[in-house]
Amino acid sequence: MKPETHNRSSTNGQSAGPSSRNDQEDVPMTMTVGSPNPNVLTPTGFNRHELVRLMVQSLQSLGYKKSAHELEAESGFQLESPAVTLFRECVLQGKWDKVEELMDELDLDPVHGLPLVKFSIREQKFLELLEARQIKSALVVLRSELTPLNQNIERVHTLTSYMMSSSAEDLRQRAQWDGVAGLSRQTLLSSLQKFISPAVMVPQLRLETMLRQATELQAKNCIYHDNRSTSYSLYSDHICDKSGIPSVTKKILDNHTNEVWYITFSHDGKYLASGSADSRIIIWSLESFEPVHTLQGHTSKVSCCAWSPDDTQLLTAGYDRTVKLWDVKTAVLKSTFQRHSDVVSCLAWLPDGERFVSGSDKNLYLMSYTGDMLRQWQFPVRDLAISFDGQTLVAMGGTIVRLISLVDFSEISKIEETDSITAISLSKDGCHLLVSTTLKPDKLPTMREIHLWNLAEGRIERKYSGFKQGLYIVRCCFGGWDERFVISGSEDCKVYIWHKENGSLIQTLEGHSRAVTSVAWSPTNPAMFASASDDHTIRIWGTPEDDQPQVLSANSP
Repeated sequence: MKPETHNRSSTNGQSAGPSSRNDQEDVPMTMTVGSPNPNVLTPTGFNRHELVRLMVQSLQSLGYKKSAHELEAESGFQLESPAVTLFRECVLQGKWDKVEELMDELDLDPVHGLPLVKFSIREQKFLELLEARQIKSALVVLRSELTPLNQNIERVHTLTSYMMSSSAEDLRQRAQWDGVAGLSRQTLLSSLQKFISPAVMVPQLRLETMLRQATELQAKNCIYHDNRSTSYSLYSDHICDKSGIPSVTKKILDNHTNEVWYITFSHDGKYLASGSADSRIIIWSLESFEPVHTLQGHTSKVSCCAWSPDDTQLLTAGYDRTVKLWDVKTAVLKSTFQRHSDVVSCLAWLPDGERFVSGSDKNLYLMSYTGDMLRQWQFPVRDLAISFDGQTLVAMGGTIVRLISLVDFSEISKIEETDSITAISLSKDGCHLLVSTTLKPDKLPTMREIHLWNLAEGRIERKYSGFKQGLYIVRCCFGGWDERFVISGSEDCKVYIWHKENGSLIQTLEGHSRAVTSVAWSPTNPAMFASASDDHTIRIWGTPEDDQPQVLSANSP
């Protein structure tokens, strides 16, 4: 680009001078490159003035200062006025008196914007003086400049407490502030941006921010997105194929001699625990895919199991109405708890590893791992989950799901389905809940739906359909990269996978010969999940690149 030689004055990033006559003769008036009209649109409908300013900013951030200057000159549009440029420079250089002089150029809201901007700037000034151990000057700023603003009095009290800092390092630690040598001034400039119109001062790296948002949205809406590639090309839209989605059986585990009802991965992803109607629990290595331990002690069918947060202990429960605690390393039965008077259907540890909850058709118990009863609720519970932070218990029974505070044990909220709920699964962030429902048990398997509940808003956000359920409990869960998939078993012997965001069915996997009643996605390997079936087997699923599945059983070498 060739820079123009005539002079222009500018106001707030818009040229005030006339366009070149030669430019007007070469290009139609509505498309004049040098036109100072900020309302001219590009052929695709974007504001030409805004687009040019973003291009100038991007060129500057990439180090192409000369090209940025030439684009400003040729287009007639400046990135920002000289006053705004000077304001930005003064903030980064810590020239606070000059910064306050330039505030009038920022077109700030005098009621809501100006006082807050002044407070933020003077706070930075105060901290810098304190860091430089100019205690008296810092005190003057605190008393004569910050306090009279009558903004955020609580913060003023906190700043006052920093006067007791014994050193600059002590101040930075107390204030969680990285000082003049860090990024504090850059952070301040970014925080001031929300009070300044983007037409006056373009947000930093705006074009790159929009490109990042566009690529993130494409990844979010990509049906098969698997995050194996973290780089995106700007030359084309982002699209993944099915190759990153687990869709091939890699291993078949058939040590159980009866229906497998429950499976769960250890938190470190190294082991899988399975509970069966044969009354046994098997702990499988996910390196060798061989049994590590076979736990025997229950006198009837095993309905559920749960790993302790550190994976050193395993809780199991079942139709013998007991809860058992096992040492995972030694396979030794440490304790048997006999509080329940009917089948124990669900278990979960609290994050502290000291307490757990167990549910049955009559009661819900909160207990210590030593067996002490800490809390009891008298209502039916068929399935439950605990939030990652340990603050909330989600308990399901009948058609009702209760959210209970584990801080004061009050009921936070309650959601209700029309049909009976058979199983639930809580997202890692605790914001969403998958709910599987079924018709009356005497009905034949029919096409059913899984509902995705937004717990904060108490509404169904999305529905996933296609699988069959009617006679048995069929479990579902979140899975994949960023929990972007929903997976479920089905009474038609298949495994179903949906895209969580748009609800589309993306995989229907065959292999089992009887109903698939439990599924679990590896917490550490997004390309692996497991399914358990009434055909007595567990299947480990992976991506298509690997070899044929290997059957591992008690008879395997």
